[in-house]
Amino acid sequence: MMRDCKMRATPRDNRGLHRQRGVTLVELMIALVIGLLVTVAMLKVYVDASRMYRFNEGLARVQENGRFALEFIRRDARVAGFWGCYSDAALTNGISATSDAYINVGAGHITGTSDDGLNSSDSLTFRSATGSGALVTSDMSGTGGTITVDSASALATGTAVLISDCENGDLFQITGISGTALAHAAGAGANVSPNLNKAYAAGARVYEARQATFCIGPGADPAQPALRRLVNPAPGQTCAGNGDELLEGIENMQILYGEDTDADTDGANGDGTANRYVTFGASGLDIDRIVSVRISVLVRSINNNLTTEPSPYTFNGITVTPGSTDKYLRKVFTTTITLRNKAG
Repeated sequence: MMRDCKMRATPRDNRGLHRQRGVTLVELMIALVIGLLVTVAMLKVYVDASRMYRFNEGLARVQENGRFALEFIRRDARVAGFWGCYSDAALTNGISATSDAYINVGAGHITGTSDDGLNSSDSLTFRSATGSGALVTSDMSGTGGTITVDSASALATGTAVLISDCENGDLFQITGISGTALAHAAGAGANVSPNLNKAYAAGARVYEARQATFCIGPGADPAQPALRRLVNPAPGQTCAGNGDELLEGIENMQILYGEDTDADTDGANGDGTANRYVTFGASGLDIDRIVSVRISVLVRSINNNLTTEPSPYTFNGITVTPGSTDKYLRKVFTTTITLRNKAG
């Protein structure tokens, strides 16, 4: 009886072993191929998504830098030529030309250079008084007397300032501050004379005077071009070498000056509309007739290899095809700014 039972169990055990057999070599190879295809597909999706993210991030940065660049310039352009509450007031510059605070207001409220900067870019200089001004609270004792204001917290010794009463204006260098009293002594590297053009009465205002130059120069990273601004430069200083870096990735800047050719030689009797746009130094351009500026900046992405191929671009009327290794993203931003104040 026991022998018969063992003989009947054997077929059942063989059937169990048959059901437990593994995959064949062909099945294993098919599984590996499918897994490899899935991995490759996922890797491609990741690479494409990463490239798209870098491209979108670079484009957003380019657009942001372009808008900020024009906004920085626009702010100074809006106040260019402001010399107190009356634009036609007689202006006397009493600061010595040897002073670090000297501002050549006689050169006009706006000047520039053409194609002499980094990447043959232009530069642009604005001159004006800034801020709301400190109120003069008492009459001056004489043309050489101190000037008492309501607050001198925004002023500093050695800076150039304008005092104006809507009839006249004097530029002078502050040589000392005692409380709220401003001194303007003469001396080498300061004022030509201790005397102003007139003794100003209470109600006049004292403004900080400023000369700001915008240019394109090397950034903190020399490989990156940048928009720079130099405010009230000392003798020998240059915008590209000494200016503050505002934005990196600004590769070029071109300026056209809108001239109201209907105006007289002193800028009067015009309709305030530009009849032509020319570069600085163009034949016949009269600074006193400049009523607007047209600014174009070429902005480049900070990182390279954002495009698969070099991307041609058109700037200042010229189409440029970058070299084979230049895969930066570029965009041109242009704006026209009307100057609010009289030239001269």
